[in-house]
Amino acid sequence: MMKTINTILKLFLASIVLMACSTEDPAELDSSLHIPDVVTPPVSAGTFTGKIDGADYTIDIATAVKADGFITITGKRGNEVITLRMPDDITDNSVTNPYVLEGAGTDYSGFYNTNVSTVSEATILSNLHMTFDDALWIADSPLATVSGGVTTVRGVKGANGESVNLTVQADQTGSYVFGATNLANYNAGGAGANVFDADMTADNGTIALEIDDLNKLISGTFSFDGTETYTSSYIVPNGVDTDGDGMFDGVESNLGYDPNSACSPIKPAGYTGYDGANAIWMAADCDNDGVTNADEVTAGTDPYEGFVDTDGDGISDEQETIDGTDSTDPCSPAQLEKYTGYDVTNAIWKAADCDGDTVSNIDEVNGPDNDPLTLGDNTDPYFVDFLNKSFTAGSFSKVPYAQPTILRGLNVSTHNTTDKRIVGTYSFVSASIGETPTRWYVITEGTFDVVYE
Repeated sequence: MMKTINTILKLFLASIVLMACSTEDPAELDSSLHIPDVVTPPVSAGTFTGKIDGADYTIDIATAVKADGFITITGKRGNEVITLRMPDDITDNSVTNPYVLEGAGTDYSGFYNTNVSTVSEATILSNLHMTFDDALWIADSPLATVSGGVTTVRGVKGANGESVNLTVQADQTGSYVFGATNLANYNAGGAGANVFDADMTADNGTIALEIDDLNKLISGTFSFDGTETYTSSYIVPNGVDTDGDGMFDGVESNLGYDPNSACSPIKPAGYTGYDGANAIWMAADCDNDGVTNADEVTAGTDPYEGFVDTDGDGISDEQETIDGTDSTDPCSPAQLEKYTGYDVTNAIWKAADCDGDTVSNIDEVNGPDNDPLTLGDNTDPYFVDFLNKSFTAGSFSKVPYAQPTILRGLNVSTHNTTDKRIVGTYSFVSASIGETPTRWYVITEGTFDVVYE
């Protein structure tokens, strides 16, 4: 009986101890033994946006890490991720001079990893560029359409909208010639801008198209010669030539010459533009040899004998010295259009291009030899009747059609190495690996503003 009582007492005391323990403050328990039920997500590095094939790519989180000489920025959405990789010393650049996003193993990389476990990498910059005036011209954004049996490709650059425009009457991969059917031009942009058209009367340049109907992308190469034609509204002025030297009074006054002096300006030997019946001119002695101009004409001698015109521009060296112009430059002084006082036999004058239209003076007068287009025949060497330019080494790669316009590569507007903040934009065309046929993704309107670790 006593043994039973002792057992009951022990159980009673044990229950009291257990009750006391159950009322202990939870804050005093060992917190290291507690495993939280929910894992706190990592803190986002900043903002990261974009579009894939025109649809918003809304991320769950952005990360940015600096390691091994590179900055890697990612925008994650579920099992998808867009990744940008660039050198950690990357500097700011302009929108018209982007960093080219390429594939693995390059300094500037762009990737899109899809939720179907295919890894894709950026193509070389989706672009449109060409060379003219010995300089590289790169469009800010290339555009393309393939519709109704017609393919158009256009590259636009700058605030004024300068552009190259290509139109082919076909919608199939192949090579075509510019001319009356397939058209090309370069528009310098802005109101009244120069427009250089490929000539429509003869085959003038070529274009090769590679059209990817599955992914709606177009690539190719092109070149063409463009011509800008101008129409003159100049009217030869009528007026009085008081001194009979062949120049109207108003023209002489504007140029600083004396409209009442037959020998102002000093004309070179061989000049015949005078009015031989004008009393002032006849009484003058322009070559200062003691014989009047009228008597020189009667005797068959030259009233301007001794005056040299080295450059053949119709202005004597003596007058050019007085005026401070260049006696060896046939385009100095500059002359108005319709000017005809030049010496068409002078070699210096013939070789010059006084209106800067890329056609020599003599070719404008006589027409260039062996030119099937006869450009320059009987045109004005002092008026830009037309300009010729060659547009060469043109190419465009993976330009979307029937899809959003793609911007160009990678641009960094801010890289603050102290605060470790980097801000910029991106776009590229990405090809899947492991899919047949290859799937292309057009990634556009991307932006990032992140702080890297």
